[in-house]
Amino acid sequence: MRKNNPHKGFWFYFGRVMACLGIALLLLILFVYLSVPTYSFKEPRPFEGEYLYNPYQDMNPSQWKKYHFHCHSRKYFGLTNGRKSKETTIDSVYQVLGYDHYGISDYMSINKHGAEREDYIPAYEHGYGLIRKTHQICIGAEKVYWPDFLFMQNISMKQHMINKLGERCRFVMPAHASFTKGYKVSDMKWLSNYRLIEVVNPYGNAIEHWDMALSNGHRLYALGDDDTHNINKTSEVCLNLTMVNTSDLHPEHVYESLDKGLCYAVEFDNWYHHPMTLDEKATQARTLPHLTRAELVGDTLFIETSAATMREVKFIGQDGKMLKTEENVATAYYVIQPDDSYVRTQINVNGLQHFYLNPVTRHPTSIVVDRRLDQINWSQTILYWLVYGVALVAFAWYLFKKAKEKPKRCKLKNRISIGY
Repeated sequence: MRKNNPHKGFWFYFGRVMACLGIALLLLILFVYLSVPTYSFKEPRPFEGEYLYNPYQDMNPSQWKKYHFHCHSRKYFGLTNGRKSKETTIDSVYQVLGYDHYGISDYMSINKHGAEREDYIPAYEHGYGLIRKTHQICIGAEKVYWPDFLFMQNISMKQHMINKLGERCRFVMPAHASFTKGYKVSDMKWLSNYRLIEVVNPYGNAIEHWDMALSNGHRLYALGDDDTHNINKTSEVCLNLTMVNTSDLHPEHVYESLDKGLCYAVEFDNWYHHPMTLDEKATQARTLPHLTRAELVGDTLFIETSAATMREVKFIGQDGKMLKTEENVATAYYVIQPDDSYVRTQINVNGLQHFYLNPVTRHPTSIVVDRRLDQINWSQTILYWLVYGVALVAFAWYLFKKAKEKPKRCKLKNRISIGY
C-alpha cells in the first residue's frame, strides 16, 4: 500500500515559491508588453520652407563649456559594469581633464553625488534590455520610470517609451543607438517627440541614425559621451564630449542651449586604440580648439574655429549626401541651395579632433514648430486589448479546470491503490 502523504522537505517548498515568483515575473513582463497602445504614424517629410534656422547664429564664441552626460559609477555591487568607478574618482579624473560638467548616469538610478553643486544635472540611463540594448539617457530627470521591455521592441514600444520618459525628464536621448542595433536606422524615420541623440559613443557612432532622422524632418541635436564604465582605465575617458554654449553652469541655461542646438559633439580620433596617459589626454583636452563662427549670411553658411586651419570640412545634406568638401582652410563656406532641406557640418580640425555641428534646417516661418508623427490608434488598441483579455481569461480558465481535475484523479488512484 502507498503512502498518501509523503513528507515534503525544504526543497519542495522552495521550488514552489520560486515557481510562483517566476510566474509572477512572467505575468509582469506580459503586462508591460501587452499594455502598450498601438501607435499610428503620419508620413514623415523633409524640412521645407523659406526660413533657415541656424542654431549657432547668436552664439558667443567665448562661452563654450565641456560637458559629459554618460558615465557609470559602482552600483548594484558592480553588476552593472561600473565596477571600479567611485564617484570621488570620477570627480578627480574629469577635473584633471578640465571638463566643466561630468554627469553620472547610472542604470535605473539617479545618483545624488554632487547635488549641492551649481552644475548638478540629475540623470540616469534607462533600460534593462538584455538582447538589444534599446536604452535612453534621461537628462534633467525628476524620477526613475521603472517599466521597460526586456526583450525585443517594435516601433510602437520605442515611441511609447520615449513619450513616457519625456514626461519625467527634460530630455530623453537615445543612447548608443547603433550598439546591438537597439535602435534600427529605419526606426529614426518614424520616431519623434525628442530633441537629442547620442551621435558619438565609444560603442558605436550613430551618424546614419542622425541623418535618417534629419532627412525625415526630425530636428535632432548631437551629443558626444564617453559612456565610461571603469574610470580607472585611461582608455575609457576623454574619447568624446559635448561642447555647450552657455553663459554659466546653471542647469536651466544649459537646458535652454541644448534645446536650441547651441552645442556640438566632439570625437577624439584613435585615443581608444592608441594608449595615452591621463596627463597627455588632459593636455590635448585643455587645448581643444573650439567653434568660433557658424554664421548664416544670406544663404551662405560660414564656418571657422580657433585653429589656424581646419584639415577638412564637410557639408552634408539630405539622406547623408556629401554637398561640399574643403581642405586646409581657415574659413569654410557653403551656399545653401533651395532644395537643401538641411545642412550639417562635420569638421576634422587637425587629424585628432572631429566636430559634429548641428544642422541648419528649413521651416515655413521664423517660429520653429516641430512635427510629431505619432498618435495612438485607439480602435486598434482596444481591439488588441480585447483579444489579449479573452486569451488570458481562456488560459486562466483552462488552468483552473486542470487544477480541479487533478484532485479527482488523485482520489481515483488512491481508491485503486487501497483495493490492491
